[in-house]
Amino acid sequence: MKHLPQPPIAPQKEHRHITHGDVREDPYCWLRYRENSDVHDYLKAENEYADTWFSRLELLREELVKEMYNRIVGTDSSVPVKFGQYEYFSKDRQQDDYRSHWRRRIDQPETEELLLDENVLADGHKYFDLKSLHISPNHNLIGFATDLIGDEVYKIEILDLSSQTLLPDQIDNASGNFVWSQDSACIYYTTLNAMHRPYRVYRHCLGSERAENELIFEEPDEAFYVSLSASDSWKFIQIEANNKITSEVYLLDAFDNNATPNLILARKADVRYEVQDYEDSLYILTNDNAVNFRLVKTAVKNPDRVYWVDVVPAHDEVTLTGFTVFKNFIALEERREGLPTVRLLTHEPGRSYLVRKPEKIQELRLGANWEFDTNVCRLGGNALDMPYSSYDLDMTTGETTHLKTQPVGGQFDPSDYGTEKHLAQSQDGTAIPVYLVYNRNAITQRPAPLLLYGYGSYGLNSSLYFSSRRLALLDRGIIFAIAQIRGGSEMGRNWYLNGKLDKKKNTFYDFHACADYLLSNKITSAGQMAIMGASAGGLVVGHFLNSDREQCRAVLALVPFVDIVTTILDDSLPLSVVERDEWGDPTDTDAYAYMKSYSPYDNVRSGNYPALYITAGLNDSRVGYWEPAKWAARIRARKTDSNPLLLLTEMDSGHSGASGRLDSLRDTAREYAFIIDQLLTEQAAQ
Repeated sequence: MKHLPQPPIAPQKEHRHITHGDVREDPYCWLRYRENSDVHDYLKAENEYADTWFSRLELLREELVKEMYNRIVGTDSSVPVKFGQYEYFSKDRQQDDYRSHWRRRIDQPETEELLLDENVLADGHKYFDLKSLHISPNHNLIGFATDLIGDEVYKIEILDLSSQTLLPDQIDNASGNFVWSQDSACIYYTTLNAMHRPYRVYRHCLGSERAENELIFEEPDEAFYVSLSASDSWKFIQIEANNKITSEVYLLDAFDNNATPNLILARKADVRYEVQDYEDSLYILTNDNAVNFRLVKTAVKNPDRVYWVDVVPAHDEVTLTGFTVFKNFIALEERREGLPTVRLLTHEPGRSYLVRKPEKIQELRLGANWEFDTNVCRLGGNALDMPYSSYDLDMTTGETTHLKTQPVGGQFDPSDYGTEKHLAQSQDGTAIPVYLVYNRNAITQRPAPLLLYGYGSYGLNSSLYFSSRRLALLDRGIIFAIAQIRGGSEMGRNWYLNGKLDKKKNTFYDFHACADYLLSNKITSAGQMAIMGASAGGLVVGHFLNSDREQCRAVLALVPFVDIVTTILDDSLPLSVVERDEWGDPTDTDAYAYMKSYSPYDNVRSGNYPALYITAGLNDSRVGYWEPAKWAARIRARKTDSNPLLLLTEMDSGHSGASGRLDSLRDTAREYAFIIDQLLTEQAAQ
């Protein structure tokens, strides 16, 4: 191993935030200014220090890369999705960084046509992301949106499939969200404002100049995002203005290129809804007078609440999370006992059945369904110990047909792996689900090494998904645990509401309770436990470090959101105004005090810390690179131990890290090498 130099020390420069009479010293505020050469020098020094530290684990890292790479089969095709006279699918070759996209005629299945190869588009670029790819209704054109630096600003382009040439029509500064008109002559797309917020909808007719594009809709409220989608029947283009708690939907005739949007229901604070059309009716999924949502039906011409008829009433124990409308059926996604499943309904009132989950599947969800007039519904199944599986449901008979389970290369046997569900008791007595997955053969006794993951924000759920990469940890005897803490919606809408704003600390209490449970029940020990959080999950691990850090040995913090007060006070940043519905408005004295009391950056204490590996992305538009950089600098200045503190900033990517397969594998291998090194040493086992 190379001689490890002294860690870089970020100079402290006097800077004070004064809010509501409260003075907050921020000696690392200068890291916010990316144009400053001192900032780049510091980030480079941290990267070099981290690279030097990791050099002693290079053999392990290469072993992990090879192991994870070999889990990828040589060439894999996705399950085709029927659309018109074609079936559309993608191919994933082991040696490629990205996918290619294909189709074949249903009446000529032996003839495959290459539509778009992401590897060609990505050639010569350090970063590449294909956000959207949409076939035109006439099947002659394909639109796609790409980002080449990781800042989530996209360019939309149109490819003529018959000539394989790009049309001159290009849209820059787009969100990447767009929809075709039904005559394939126009696209509708959203653009970003200076705050990186999708706020305008334009109609672009192919062959016209961009200056001629017609503004269809504009959302002036900085707290709302605008998105587009096609309705399940393809009759309408839906414009939705929404934040996490309130939404508003407009319908636009997809067959009329002169149409204007029609508002369905005016926004109402704390009420979300989504709609789908059926003949002359609308189905509306909403939490209006229904915490866990209900499904109602009304006439297109009379969408007001007084005309609503309940189709699926609200239920205290079942949460409705989404639905797809077909010509003869409605497929409704529900969460029961914290797990997703699917219910089928007919358009006649009172007839429904719950789709039986296939064996071992823990989460059953709606898949890609592009056909309206069909009796077959595509489903997808997740499990911690079994790869993703695709199914077709015959909605007439209720029978499911297994289409494919994602293949895993190498010596993989699902029976070698086990899962468990535990319930930890939080501070207020709430039972918090904790799911474990492990290799039965590698865990010979407990307590055992364990990596605990938590997120708990925005109502997003911590899914019980299989990861072939994760096998590298499981096969070495490390348990992977998922804490389904409040702030997500795993156990219903109230699970989210009780983990945000002035109840945000429940998220942290829940995570701490899960760690306590794993320790007190001797599933793991303090010397064998690592914790992991990404993005808003960085708040979770950051709070843990400021309170219970002696309970864990290592921390993995990926692009962590840790300087919440400073960020949300700064209206020049993309997410600040939008985030106030989630965390609170720090211009309010009480909200400011509450947020500051748990902000990881504001509460860094002196003392010993576990081993820390922190990442950032220079082009990250969601969590500014300076948040993890400032946090790492403050901890380094106050820690009194010799455990490693590593900060690695990706200089060519954003929030999602490296985009290419091999680079992504190397990033994961570095994270896993860090965890393995910390948990599987003799010291950790004692």
